[in-house]
Amino acid sequence: MWFEDYQDVRQQPTVQMIPPQVISRYVNQWITTSIPGYGEVVAYVLEYNPRTGMVSLFMYREGRVTPQYIQVHYSDLIGIAPYYGPIPPRPRPRPRPRPPRPRPPWGTTPGPGAPGQPGTGLFPWLWGQFF
Repeated sequence: MWFEDYQDVRQQPTVQMIPPQVISRYVNQWITTSIPGYGEVVAYVLEYNPRTGMVSLFMYREGRVTPQYIQVHYSDLIGIAPYYGPIPPRPRPRPRPRPPRPRPPWGTTPGPGAPGQPGTGLFPWLWGQFF
């Protein structure tokens, strides 16, 4: 069948391995990175041990206000960039749900005539057009 020979020509995402030298440049700085199991995080790099490859971080997860101390291997960090936002990171405010608007009574719906007057509105106007 034709779909057995089909090749996906879309560009696949690539994971960029961060060299250890790059991690050591970010010690004592705020970064954004992605960590498997945690997702996108903002973190403060406390230290990097080049002998073991372990990175000590104070990590702020999305929507959290308190930091979490973790140690991960440098190969677990997917992408790294300096963080220039507020320190400590603040969670984004959630949009407030809007209450439903009350529906006007049938006799006062918008339509030809004086709005809000009893007996005016769409249905009385339609009734007057045909009868």
